[in-house]
Amino acid sequence: MLLLTSAAPLLSACGDDSSPQSFAPLNYSYLGQLHLNVAHIDILDQAPPGSTPGDISGKAPTPPDQALQQLARDRLGASGGSGNAVFTITHASILHEPGGTLQGDLEAHIDILTATGEHAGYAQAHVSRTLNPGGEDAESRKVLYDLTSQMMQDMNVELEYQIKKSLRDWLVDAGGAPLAGAIQQQNLSTSGSAVDTGSANAPSASVPAANATPVEPPTAAASPAATTEAAPASAPSAPQTPDAIFPTGGDDAAGAANSAPAVPKVHSPQPGVLSIPGNTQ
Repeated sequence: MLLLTSAAPLLSACGDDSSPQSFAPLNYSYLGQLHLNVAHIDILDQAPPGSTPGDISGKAPTPPDQALQQLARDRLGASGGSGNAVFTITHASILHEPGGTLQGDLEAHIDILTATGEHAGYAQAHVSRTLNPGGEDAESRKVLYDLTSQMMQDMNVELEYQIKKSLRDWLVDAGGAPLAGAIQQQNLSTSGSAVDTGSANAPSASVPAANATPVEPPTAAASPAATTEAAPASAPSAPQTPDAIFPTGGDDAAGAANSAPAVPKVHSPQPGVLSIPGNTQ
């Protein structure tokens, strides 16, 4: 009885370790798709489990390379009429580092090819994460599943960022309308408004110039000069008949014309100069 009693906990523990565990599939269909202006998308896996020395990712309920394939199927959509995109998995590994730490790395890139096979676009995403399982078995399915899930969350964010950064001209909506064209059109209208603003400012800048063109002060200053020149010109308009007193005219006449008093000067002989005929002193 003592032997059977002591063996019971051991059997119970073995039953717990061997009990089946279920892990939810890694799925990303609940997220919005990134639609590319291509006719179809190919997925190329160049990093199956074990391709990296020491890789233990094949022990995970969902190996990282398979999770990356699922991510590409759920997040990328082909909504164009020609060309194709190639999603290539170049690295997907989990290494058991000394000390029990797990090191996970994921890397993939997208190539855009035209209908004629020309390379037209490229985007690359890479993430890495470490996990210290503590007292848990580092190579247990649960620990590997947790690390894969965390890496895929990082990759989902990084992949979307890189696509929007490097392939924005190839993004379209579900109906195939180019999103990048709409952004460029908005930029063009913005720059156009800037040009319009500049052109609007140009006339306003020329308006002050036009207002300055009449040059009112110089014109006003020129008027006296014109008047001054007109005064000598008007001097010859004086009577051409010789003056009885100043028959030669001359400077005195010009001075009289320019003098401020309008009354002409009157010159009379001094008293006692003139004599009456027949009356001698």
